Amino acid sequence: MKIIPLLVCTVLLLALAGCSAPSALPERTFTDDTGITVEIPERVERIVCLAPSETELCCAAGGCDLLVGRTDYCNNPPGIEGVETVGGPKTFAVERVIELAPDLVLATTLSDPVRIQELRSAGLTVVVFKLETIEDIYRNIESIGTLLSIPDTAEELVGSLAARQDEIEQRSRGDGRVKVLYVLYDEPLYVAGNNTFQHDLITRAGGINIMADAEGYATISEESVVNRAPEVIIISREHTAGLTRIADRLLSRPSLADVPAVKNQRICEMEPDLVNRPGPRVITALEMFSECINA
Repeated sequence: MKIIPLLVCTVLLLALAGCSAPSALPERTFTDDTGITVEIPERVERIVCLAPSETELCCAAGGCDLLVGRTDYCNNPPGIEGVETVGGPKTFAVERVIELAPDLVLATTLSDPVRIQELRSAGLTVVVFKLETIEDIYRNIESIGTLLSIPDTAEELVGSLAARQDEIEQRSRGDGRVKVLYVLYDEPLYVAGNNTFQHDLITRAGGINIMADAEGYATISEESVVNRAPEVIIISREHTAGLTRIADRLLSRPSLADVPAVKNQRICEMEPDLVNRPGPRVITALEMFSECINA
């Protein structure tokens, strides 16, 4: 007759054990700009960046000490040269990235998607960002703050950049809009159209991108430049070939002699890492565009 009390005690013990058992922590997930949802470690300690912009953004947001890998082109901030390299943004060595055993890999939509998938298939956590506008950059910074569990640092950085941006845009609002062409290469003419970082800078700095009807980056003819008559041409020093500068070559072309920007010599050369790299120095780039366009 002692069986029933024994059963009751057993049930009670099992119930108490069930109540005291620790519940599983909810998984931390993140959906990147390509729509892929990944699981993020509760504590990120090792990061590989597959784009110069991501390296700069990660460091600016407070994660520089966590970097264990970067691309050959990641040359900022100072001291980053001590971090291992894995190749180019589109040609990084998958095996080398895997060997570095990162908790998190940061990439952009310009990264090679095949190699990105290989990293994911190997079990690595890869987050891909789109960087076409200043808002994209701000969102990237805030996302890194979330991923690294340092949201306050990221929010403070975004607030500081946004305040500078507003001040520059206020100064750039004139009565008329200046027609602008951004040239990456000149042989052939390769320019920035819509949905590019440079298009966003031109617009915010008070200009009109004359190639706004082109999607992304495009190769155009000299005739197109003549017909659209830019008042300002902005170029990057990075793509100068040989002994002559792009500005000099454009100025020497007879077919462009009557283009307002050429005729009035309103051609601005700019630091490539600032104007071609959507990173935390974006507001410095915006200020340079504004000074050139509104001179």
